[in-house]
Amino acid sequence: MSSTQGVHAMAGWSEDQVAAITNPQEVQVVTARADGSLRKPTIIWIVGDGDRIFIRSTNGRPAAWFTSAITTGTGQIISDGTVYDVKFVEAGDADLPTVDSAYRTKYRQYPSIVDHLIESGPRSATLEVFPA
Repeated sequence: MSSTQGVHAMAGWSEDQVAAITNPQEVQVVTARADGSLRKPTIIWIVGDGDRIFIRSTNGRPAAWFTSAITTGTGQIISDGTVYDVKFVEAGDADLPTVDSAYRTKYRQYPSIVDHLIESGPRSATLEVFPA
């Protein structure tokens, strides 16, 4: 439990919300800059596990949206036309196998992309998404 550093104390999603947010193949992530303004949306893949939501940067930690997400910890997920204000928290190491499995299951029709997403670069850029 220490690997999540008390993250589960944060208010979470219902399983119905997770299903609605993670159902589309692609969503948009919008991260906040240090001045509070929002960056342009970036299309990403998203996965859920029970009442939890995860995203991962295909370009690893250097990606601009990911850098903003960990710097400010806030932004939005736009899923199926609905905007959700969110907080971003780096996923704990213990969660990474679960996230890998969720990507393999949801996106199994794209095996080469999934293989890339579970490599060390993208894997080190995994975020858990919470309601803001």
